[in-house]
Amino acid sequence: MKKIALLDHCTADYFSGYHLPVIAIPVYDSMLNSDVAEEIKEEYDSCFELFDGYIDEGLVDDYIKELNENPNDIFVLQDEIDYDVEPSYLYFSVINPKYSNGIMFLS
Repeated sequence: MKKIALLDHCTADYFSGYHLPVIAIPVYDSMLNSDVAEEIKEEYDSCFELFDGYIDEGLVDDYIKELNENPNDIFVLQDEIDYDVEPSYLYFSVINPKYSNGIMFLS
């Protein structure tokens, strides 16, 4: 079952990449689920041509609805932010999880 999932939370230099287009949103202090949902929607809408055919808008909408079920929950807490250093990002994309011997593969 395909779905949108968080792949990583790191700086751009340390993101290992993914074989499908990725929605990358910058992290700021104490991001709530509603903040993340809004940032994902804005990034998807602004780069629609890039994601078209790879990331289905329905999957994005489902993930946003899931986040907005608990809009005031903290999604990520970043205590010390040094804006002089490269910011960190949340990387999301489509996964189709498969399990083998108790290990999840993103497929």
